[in-house]
Amino acid sequence: MPTNIPPEAQAKWEEYSKARTPEEKLQKLKEFYALIPKHKGTEKMEKFIKRRMSELKEEIEKRRLSKKSKGLSLLVEKRGAAQLVLLGYTNSGRSTVLSALTNARVDISPNPFSTLRPVEGMMEFKGAQIQVVEAPPIILEAQGGPTKLSVTLAGNADVLGIVLDSSDEPLVHFEELVKFLESKGILLERPRGRVRIKRSKAAPTIIVINKGKIADGNEKDVRDLLHFYGIERAWVEIEGYVTLEDVEEAIFGEKKYKPFIIFLTKVDLLNDRASIEHLKSKLSDKALAIVTYPGGIPSKDELGVRILKELGLIRVFTKSKSEKYPSERAVILSRGSTVIDLARVIHKSFSERFRYAKVWAERLPYSPMKVGPDFILEDMDTVEIVTR
Repeated sequence: MPTNIPPEAQAKWEEYSKARTPEEKLQKLKEFYALIPKHKGTEKMEKFIKRRMSELKEEIEKRRLSKKSKGLSLLVEKRGAAQLVLLGYTNSGRSTVLSALTNARVDISPNPFSTLRPVEGMMEFKGAQIQVVEAPPIILEAQGGPTKLSVTLAGNADVLGIVLDSSDEPLVHFEELVKFLESKGILLERPRGRVRIKRSKAAPTIIVINKGKIADGNEKDVRDLLHFYGIERAWVEIEGYVTLEDVEEAIFGEKKYKPFIIFLTKVDLLNDRASIEHLKSKLSDKALAIVTYPGGIPSKDELGVRILKELGLIRVFTKSKSEKYPSERAVILSRGSTVIDLARVIHKSFSERFRYAKVWAERLPYSPMKVGPDFILEDMDTVEIVTR
């Protein structure tokens, strides 16, 4: 492990981590890069930084062009707990799926290429919302225009919805879309393992929750790597088979793999129901869910919960002493978040004046239970924070 980066560089990295806009992130990353030592031990870090700066510059340019252009918008601003982007060929049924999941005003037409701009709606489920975006059709023969826009939307999405026409070679089209997206750097093949890093001042140090295997190192190596990048307090969750390079990529927030849901439309046009079961058996190990339409859209609660679980997110409901019932809208937190993390999200004063909290949850021996700031929250918990 190379010599630790200077304190000044660590401070800039912390500022980069907290920056919200692409412009601010790029500036802080430039300042960080100028302060790190340049030698063989930092070659990999330099490569990551240069690549990330290039991505930020591209994002800034896309935003600038989308504001000036009267044509297609390149980005759809994220709203809700997560963003699900629907991809597919023309007439695959993307508009039908959007209409089934949301209350968006959708123009469902048998004519090809009727959707050339992104159309969005919100999928409501208990305590949260998932933003659903219908992307323009993918045209493999012409990868500019609408297709380029669809790739941009897919790269920015949290989850993809692959929409396949059941009556028109869905397996063939699925494989085509997989190869096309891979050529654009978007992978649908689930990785052998995953690393999630949750930075928090509530963490006493770097806590490694190892549920898998680190192929080329151990938990100490993981801690050393995070210390090298100036991270002193964090929860690191490891699932499956990972390498230290996977940990390093997680530090830089690189998102290559996109979880996805398969939507099989027009199943009513098939005479042979066995073909649907064949499709499901072929694709069930690749997707978060396989949904058939019409007649097979699962509950929005079921889809929403699957998406949040895959993304490592939880819903926490808040309650004040003066109210009989908790809030209808949940606070969305990263899995592993604590009561004090929730307090900071609500308002800075809640964490500064924190005394204790009451938590209602089915897993507890009794509810409400009085807990301290480091109590780890889980999905669907209800919390009342008591302050001084």
